[in-house]
Amino acid sequence: MARSGFTRKKAEAGLQWTLTATGDAIIGHRTRHLDRAEDPGYHDLCRLIRGVDIASVNLETNVFDMATFTGSPGAERGGSYLVAPPKALEDLAHMGFHLFARGNNHACDWGIEGLRATARVLDGLGLPHSGCGENLGQAGRAVYLDTNAGRVAMLSLTTTYPASHRAGAQRGDVMGRPGVNGVKVKRKLELDPASYKALAAAQVAQGNPRFFHNLNLPLAEGTETRIVEWLEPRDVDRVLGEIRNAAAFADIVLVNGHTHEPANQVTATPDWLVAFARACIDAGATAYLGHGPHQLRGMEVHAGRPIFYSLGNFVFHRDTTEPVPAEQYEVVDLPGDTSMPYEYYAARTAKGASLNFADAAFYETVLPILRFEGTALAGITFHPVELSQALPPGRRGTPRLADKATGERIVARLAELSRPFGCTIEWKNGTGIWRP
Repeated sequence: MARSGFTRKKAEAGLQWTLTATGDAIIGHRTRHLDRAEDPGYHDLCRLIRGVDIASVNLETNVFDMATFTGSPGAERGGSYLVAPPKALEDLAHMGFHLFARGNNHACDWGIEGLRATARVLDGLGLPHSGCGENLGQAGRAVYLDTNAGRVAMLSLTTTYPASHRAGAQRGDVMGRPGVNGVKVKRKLELDPASYKALAAAQVAQGNPRFFHNLNLPLAEGTETRIVEWLEPRDVDRVLGEIRNAAAFADIVLVNGHTHEPANQVTATPDWLVAFARACIDAGATAYLGHGPHQLRGMEVHAGRPIFYSLGNFVFHRDTTEPVPAEQYEVVDLPGDTSMPYEYYAARTAKGASLNFADAAFYETVLPILRFEGTALAGITFHPVELSQALPPGRRGTPRLADKATGERIVARLAELSRPFGCTIEWKNGTGIWRP
């Protein structure tokens, strides 16, 4: 639960405080019973989280009691239809998390009713959250938490989302649309000159010069064939404005950014995300906390502030979510009206690795503990974490501190991914270490 405390003037020099953040918490069932000395991997992980001043997590699911839920699945989903019982959220808070990011591609899996029901559960537990709202203004606004480290603001956004999940701006004459704080990725298809001319001729022959716009990609002639991506400038300006606003009212500003692009299987960070994260820091963010592709990507320190391009999965209970809506069964070629959840998961497994996240990287991450002195980043300790991939579905996906051999491999991967950003992470005494 959130700690009460007092606010300080802008993180005065010498004030020491700590921060931790995790990636995707796809919770599906309870875990508090594991918090005991007999399960040291989970128990000691909880102790680490509770030992910091500020702890942030990406809540990548809906949370409500299905027995009393009056809504229905959304027509579009962020992948699977994710939902968890309120007690599972209580257990996540029990681990020590204070701030809950909701700007991600699963926020509206269960429609606007699910979005609102999740907000009611979070509010009822007194858990600060951001990234969703009744309109774009609310979804994009920071949430605040008063702590002994100072006043903390947290914004949450996503570049990956079904179009219908995006919150809409409100006007005096038109109501806003409930949804997520979406930052739009713009795309166009550039073709080499020969291909472009051939395509233009084909369009004319079909009698439909706009035929290829059905790809939802504008077409342009270029020097080579490629897809060009960039962020919608109006969205970028809006987010940077919210960061400046939050920095005026808080000592510490955290930005949670959710990005799957270009794909979950890719560890390279898009250039536009690097530019955006750095712009967030330049606008006043203390840290950019990225997640989305369900595995680690690199980190960097920009202008003395940390940027994590993906912290990977933290809880991955993707094999026990139920009920399963009819549309989800059809993805694995099962009848949507008569199939059972266990049949869906078995069929999904049979489909292969593309649906299963079979690689160990999806079940390995780090818990970074960042130490600050005033506004200066003084160091980071990375505690390697594994998500019990080898266990049966009912226990798979729950985080525990990794053993030494697994931990060294995890930290080595993070170090390799971070090296292009000029970051050196060393393995020492069972943890990764970054020093300024």
